[in-house]
Amino acid sequence: MKKLFTFAVASVLSFVAYGQSAAKVSEIIATDKATFGQAAYLVASARGEIKTDAKNDASFYDALNVLIERGIVYSGTKAEDEITMEDLSFLCFYGWKIEGSLMLKYLKSPRYAFRQMKADEVIASSADPMDVPNGRGLLAVISDCISKYELNDDGNSKTVAEENN
Repeated sequence: MKKLFTFAVASVLSFVAYGQSAAKVSEIIATDKATFGQAAYLVASARGEIKTDAKNDASFYDALNVLIERGIVYSGTKAEDEITMEDLSFLCFYGWKIEGSLMLKYLKSPRYAFRQMKADEVIASSADPMDVPNGRGLLAVISDCISKYELNDDGNSKTVAEENN
């Protein structure tokens, strides 16, 4: 019963908020270990950077490629690679306006993004940065970002490539 309720809530949330494909959301929920492709799909669809309608739904690979092209994700990353909570926090940092500590503002490090999201209670205080969330955990973090933070404007965030130069 709990699984059915969670699925129903996640499906309604995704349809209302950003129109993601129910099949994709179901696939994400059923996952034991979340991947970069799944996280990229949720972030890119929240930002409106990929098509998420029933006829032309983007794949996890397409979503990750969009974020790689923007310089948000490193080019060697594969869609099927498992994503850690620290990497998920960093991905969310570029998707939403997550402000807080000076270290996060100036260094833009996954570590400080993770710490800020823990402080903001988006991520559980007991979470380890190297934990790999399951599908429900991934969806919970993204849902909390949607409700807590405002989306970044496209021109306001530096990319990983710009920071390394």
